Amino acid sequence: MSKFYEVRKRDGAARIGILSLPGGKRQTPLLLRIDSLSAGNEEIKVIHAEDSFFEELFKEDRWTVPRGAVLLPEVHPLFTKLKEAIPSLWVDFFVLSFASGMLNSPRDFVRRIINARNAIPPDVAFWVPAIVTVENAAILFYMGVDIIDDTNAVIKGYQGIYLLEEGEARLNELEDLPCNCSICSSLSIDKLMGKDAKERALLIAKHNTLLLDKEVKKIKERIRAGNLREYVEMRVRSSAFLTAVLRILDTEEEYFERRTPVARNQCMKANTMESLQRIEVKRFANRVLERYEPSAREILLILPCSAKKPYSTSPSHAKFVEAVENYRGYIHELILTSPLGVVPRELEMVYPAAFYDIPVTGYWDAEEREWVSSCLRAYLERNLRNYELIVAHLSGAYKEICRSVTKDFGIEVVFTCENNEEATSKEALNRLKRQIAELCDERKRLSGFEMKANMIKAMADYQFGIGAGTGIIAGKEGERIRITGKFPYYKLSSNGNVLARVVPAYGLLALTVKGARKIENLLSLYRMEIGDFVPEGSILAPGVINASEQIRVNDEVVFCGEKAFGVGRAKMSGWEMMESRRGVAVQVREVVARGL
Repeated sequence: MSKFYEVRKRDGAARIGILSLPGGKRQTPLLLRIDSLSAGNEEIKVIHAEDSFFEELFKEDRWTVPRGAVLLPEVHPLFTKLKEAIPSLWVDFFVLSFASGMLNSPRDFVRRIINARNAIPPDVAFWVPAIVTVENAAILFYMGVDIIDDTNAVIKGYQGIYLLEEGEARLNELEDLPCNCSICSSLSIDKLMGKDAKERALLIAKHNTLLLDKEVKKIKERIRAGNLREYVEMRVRSSAFLTAVLRILDTEEEYFERRTPVARNQCMKANTMESLQRIEVKRFANRVLERYEPSAREILLILPCSAKKPYSTSPSHAKFVEAVENYRGYIHELILTSPLGVVPRELEMVYPAAFYDIPVTGYWDAEEREWVSSCLRAYLERNLRNYELIVAHLSGAYKEICRSVTKDFGIEVVFTCENNEEATSKEALNRLKRQIAELCDERKRLSGFEMKANMIKAMADYQFGIGAGTGIIAGKEGERIRITGKFPYYKLSSNGNVLARVVPAYGLLALTVKGARKIENLLSLYRMEIGDFVPEGSILAPGVINASEQIRVNDEVVFCGEKAFGVGRAKMSGWEMMESRRGVAVQVREVVARGL
């Protein structure tokens, strides 16, 4: 539990927070300077086992500066006692002991950080001392570290090691100083080499610290923008050790899933093979299987993805739609894509389906093929019974994947693209049009309202669970359900009262209080109980009495209390709301007093 530290923004396990010091507020990710960590420093206090350890740490009101406790190694005699006491300790940060031992193995690196972060409360900061370099800072913050120091950078400076953004080099190996910091821009390498040993070491150490400080500032901006993962994928490429760390981290699905936002308002760039392992990708694929039910149509049309998102706004899909325009009510459209696998047309607006970008070369490697194949296979295993016919308007690798998967099922598929023929070619589009027209003869057709309703139903099920979509779309006797607005800005209303809106900026369905009340019994996974108050603007963590474990950052949530009922967007995960004493839990959109 923290007195002087508060998390303000999250990007997965990485956080931006405020640490209140006597001299002013400092923002995490925070780089502490070794010259500020002297014994006489009164800005922060680190309590060690020999400092009346537990007596001090259980006191809430007897200190005026941030203080921290050392996370003891397992061999320490007080390890077990500290581990049991951690949830009740009043500290602002924990310091990981013997951090240098992590550098011997990528698995140890991952294990110690993850175990430590899981053990300590979410509203305290985490300091990993004396191991940080420019190269590994990004992945440390990505894993959940909040505070670092320049100890290692200074030591390397006194060893004659010059830090680079992508590694390090001995000064005598360089012909020039590849940096524009205040030290390097004021000296040539010859002048630096001409300094006496002590002064030269001091100057290199200052350069190393300045470069590390620059890296921390870059990382803050990445967290603020919500794209630290992309930066980490780029940074680890300079180190086999760190690349191994990232790949091992991607097996820690539970740790990152609990901390990864359900939606973001910017593009997810899937530029490396590690991108296939992102939580956002796995979560989407799982929800398509677990929370999506295709509408009742007998013909499945499988289409390729497009560079522009959402797909319906792309030039290629405009041509596909034009080819089947008169028959869209008869067919169900499914988009085949990497890295998401399969995207039902009704879910093309949700995150990350409308928010990703990949390098397009026409070449698919084995991992991509296997992943997309597995997604298509799983989809057909669950939903094949809903279709009588499958048409695939695919070429190249898309066609190969589809042919391979459907062959395993013994399904006969109508392919409308010839070998080496582009899906957008005039011949292929005409063939698609003729084939769909022939197959759709005398079949049931959905109306325009039904197609819009299917989109909102699918989005509601995807967000809140199966049943939520039917519940909010279904009208009782005398209830007039309408869907207005142009794609994708649909608005669902009942008797003139808005129930929900599609929010394209996040790929979410936003409920109103009336909409939430209509399906209140179906929102148990996204429900919160608050104290005896009517919130204004936001709900702080101390005001949350209970919250569903399922809630993630940016989820649409329903909150209720003795005096209020409302809807909003979660700013921390449900488990974090329950374990935190500080910070904004929910951004309130609409609230009404009980009884109204």
